[in-house]
Amino acid sequence: MFPVLHWWMSLRLSCAAEVILLTNRIIHLMNRTHLARTALLLSACALGLVSCETPPAGPTSTSRGLNEYGNRPGPRGFKTVIVDAGHGGKDSGASSRRAGLTEKNLTLDMAKRLRSELSGFRVVMTRDSDKFVDLDDRVKLANRYPDAVLISLHFNHSSSRFAGPETYWWRVDSYTLAKRVQSQLSATAHQHNSRGLVRRRLRLTRNPMIPCILVECGYISHAREGKAISNSSYRSQMARAIARAIRDQSAYGDGNLGPLPPFIKAPPSRHGDARGG
Repeated sequence: MFPVLHWWMSLRLSCAAEVILLTNRIIHLMNRTHLARTALLLSACALGLVSCETPPAGPTSTSRGLNEYGNRPGPRGFKTVIVDAGHGGKDSGASSRRAGLTEKNLTLDMAKRLRSELSGFRVVMTRDSDKFVDLDDRVKLANRYPDAVLISLHFNHSSSRFAGPETYWWRVDSYTLAKRVQSQLSATAHQHNSRGLVRRRLRLTRNPMIPCILVECGYISHAREGKAISNSSYRSQMARAIARAIRDQSAYGDGNLGPLPPFIKAPPSRHGDARGG
């Protein structure tokens, strides 16, 4: 009985030793292969055949949920869009006697057109009639939807020759959304003499705790652009352009739109700030 047991234990120890030896050989070969691959990569880098840059680290935060400052990547995968029709009620906004246009009516019309283009999304309107809604109340409404984006719609007016769409943003997490919207609008607009993409601290670009942008869809003060804006089919084109940008942002997030801008820590915008917030 005991000789058999002794033989069995010797056999197991011998097998274990063989396994350990084989494992060490495999590890040695893997190390040599790794060193060879590393040497080959360094040689290729030196010859300029491949890039030697270290890939950037992935985002350390997410754009889901409320965030006071918005120093994080842009939104992706959201299904709720808050559409804000600027002005309303006692606040008429800009107007053009020549074109017979009033901003509060145009923004409400654009908001409804944009809503109809966003099938598949939950659309929340800050107003759907001609009523006054305080800016701070619009911010409070936006903060009730932590996984949404806010699009505030406006039309511009200037005594100069400015024409074309402009898109305003402040938060880092709003940059690529603003960039996509401005790009789509610029491709649709008939006039191109605007400030384009603008970083500005306003109550609807700084104060909401979600990604938020303010879109000036064009200058009603410009003769040719004002005439185009008065055409309902042109406004529908602009609404579709904004909707395309929103869909792309939800699908791709920041995508390949380049590095995010630097973070600027600033207090919330208040009534009386530059540009009125």
